[in-house]
Amino acid sequence: MITRKDKRNREKDINYFFEFSKIIKHFFKDMNNRLKKVEDPRHQSYITYDSELILFMMIMKNACNMKSMRHMTNQFNKDECIENMKKFFNLDTLVELPHYDTINDFLCGLQPEELGKIRTYMIKQLFKKRCFEQFRMNRKYWGIIVDGTGLFTFDKKHCEHCLRREYKNEETGETKVIYMHHVLEAKLVVGDMVLSLDSEFIENESEDTPKQDCELNAFYRLARRIKNTYKRLPICILGDSLYACNKVFQLCEEYRWKYLFRFKGDRIKSIINEFHELKTMESEYLPEISWVNEIAYNSHAVNVFEYTPKNKKDVFPYTFISNIKVTMKNAKGLVSAGRSRWKIENEGFNRQKNIIYNIEHANSQNYTAMKNHYLLTQITDILMQLFEKGSKSVKSFKKTAKEISSNLLEAIRTRILTDEDIQQLVKPIQVRFT
Repeated sequence: MITRKDKRNREKDINYFFEFSKIIKHFFKDMNNRLKKVEDPRHQSYITYDSELILFMMIMKNACNMKSMRHMTNQFNKDECIENMKKFFNLDTLVELPHYDTINDFLCGLQPEELGKIRTYMIKQLFKKRCFEQFRMNRKYWGIIVDGTGLFTFDKKHCEHCLRREYKNEETGETKVIYMHHVLEAKLVVGDMVLSLDSEFIENESEDTPKQDCELNAFYRLARRIKNTYKRLPICILGDSLYACNKVFQLCEEYRWKYLFRFKGDRIKSIINEFHELKTMESEYLPEISWVNEIAYNSHAVNVFEYTPKNKKDVFPYTFISNIKVTMKNAKGLVSAGRSRWKIENEGFNRQKNIIYNIEHANSQNYTAMKNHYLLTQITDILMQLFEKGSKSVKSFKKTAKEISSNLLEAIRTRILTDEDIQQLVKPIQVRFT
């Protein structure tokens, strides 16, 4: 049995920044170069800090769970931090790290598409390494969860792209208007991880637009971009009942995608009524799962299945709709895939809002910079999930995400990478996910 003292002694030998760097180099060998090659908006004659240093500082700010830009500048203002960055990027002339104002000025001019390219590179590298093959649905499809969430709320109009919502006080009759920024996320679900595949900001084109942008319209834009980026990827879209509609069915068929959505009875009543009429007539069933295939709806044939958890009398059945045919062989797997949609709420949005990253904190008032801060968080979160679930050193201590972030901050502030460490970073390692 390992004692607490043994655990402390073992952990003394671990440099968390070195371990984090190993994960980056293992999965994304060209990461530093990709950060350096973003289209820099600054006038080249005034540049003191290159883009790779600025962007990596933001990645480390997020990874170390620092709540604000000012906090980052204060915490990183140590000789050990500067030396670590100097060695990681081989910057012999680096004497100071950029101030948060310098970073925000850079992010105000950087086009968010540049960060989108880096994330796409990362996801494609993960597909290329074939390290998540065991997590495919039906041994074929990649589950991609889509869902929207709120980021920022203002009492006054922030910019011309704000969404607006009116609230009426029933007692006084007064109407209050709040202004918001929302985003639609597409996340690749692999085991216990949900990795950001793409993001689409839900935003009005201008302040005088007659009809506000919405989650479904954002989904159509997002889906088109995903199809163009991952042309041959076998995809199954997972989502809530909002997406169970004719236009989404048509789009998935056009793109040759599968879909699996949570399905509520008031969404398309003709389908749910036919399902309830026919489900007792089906000859094949499982104790907790019933299904009906090929229910006609417009020009589509949809499949509906219902799952009632065992020994939970007060729980309503979970109903799903899909274009994947339900069989005795795949029924349990489809239920598991359908219920994994909740991971975007728990391992996704809740983690990023309430556990680490604090994405509802606006690190800048500039709308472009706000987008870039959000995208840098998604890039960081990919790295951190790979670190938490893939690093042998981290997994052996079974720490929380906050504890890992705290250890990472301590390491970059107190332990300098050695020349031997830098040489070790380029050597291959073995990473397994279960």
